[in-house]
Amino acid sequence: MMEGISLEKKEGYAILSVDIPQTRNALSVPIVEYMDTLVDSVIADKDIHCLVITGGGEKSFVAGADIAKLVKMSPEESRYSIEVGHKLFSKIETMDIPVVAAINGYCLGGGLEIAMCCDIRICSANARFGLPEINIGMIPGWGGTLRLPRLIGESRAKNMLLRGKMITSQEALDYGLVAEVYENVAVMREKAGELAVELASKAPITMKIDKRLVYDAANRQPTDIAQRDALALGFVYTTHDAIEGLTAFLEKRPPKYEGR
Repeated sequence: MMEGISLEKKEGYAILSVDIPQTRNALSVPIVEYMDTLVDSVIADKDIHCLVITGGGEKSFVAGADIAKLVKMSPEESRYSIEVGHKLFSKIETMDIPVVAAINGYCLGGGLEIAMCCDIRICSANARFGLPEINIGMIPGWGGTLRLPRLIGESRAKNMLLRGKMITSQEALDYGLVAEVYENVAVMREKAGELAVELASKAPITMKIDKRLVYDAANRQPTDIAQRDALALGFVYTTHDAIEGLTAFLEKRPPKYEGR
């Protein structure tokens, strides 16, 4: 058991929830590791035919990684954090059953990266999406640079990545990043349950094959870039600018980058 991380079984499906309001549901290495064990339990349970991933409350789905922990990481620790994240996210992406991201509020950094691993993304109108790592001198290390261009196109992805730009729920719908937008979180949660019931009722073998065909159609697999991301982020952690970006965020001041 881990406080704030829960797996709730329903009739035919399950809900994996991150509910840590003090960090806006940010992900840390222990949280990712625990989520991995919960996903394993879902995979092993033949009575679960759909998984919903969501955040607690109304303001945040997952607002990225826990920056207070990031700034203290060594390059080796950062490399490990990338590997455990890729392990979980690839596992979610390749599950035989459908996975729904029910997005409530901020979906940033690692939050958007985990949402992009899901098969279907729905959100409430207050949702905001982004990979803002460049604003703190970092990179999206959990496959964001691969999955975002696949989903919304290279030009739009670069506009978000290189500027650290957040987009609204309507823009996410227009871009094809989400399938549906609902007026508030309560309605979105209700619709997520209905969608899970619908998906759970479909033919499991056909579902598995459909997912595999779509996944294998891509030119590259997310597992191919795990080591690339880990090596890149390990290097970034050795730079002055990365520490400056993280420290400035915690001190609530503009960063002063020096290009070193």
